[in-house]
Amino acid sequence: MRAKDKLRATWSNRENDVMLHYPLGFQTKCDGHWLSGIFCKEFTDELESRGYDKKTMKFSVEPMRGNERFASQRKGS
Repeated sequence: MRAKDKLRATWSNRENDVMLHYPLGFQTKCDGHWLSGIFCKEFTDELESRGYDKKTMKFSVEPMRGNERFASQRKGS
């Protein structure tokens, strides 16, 4: 599946913050907002305090096949 069709959280050196990307489709922006609550500043600070490099953080998940919320699953996409 194409990267733009995934819900993703990655570290951006340019922004010095977590960047969130959400799939195209019906109300998927709220999924990005939900993910921002998980990968918040407290989470990345905690990673660093435990000795992890937050700049290597990468998270992605693909939508289930056939779900109409996602533009990639619609006919003709």
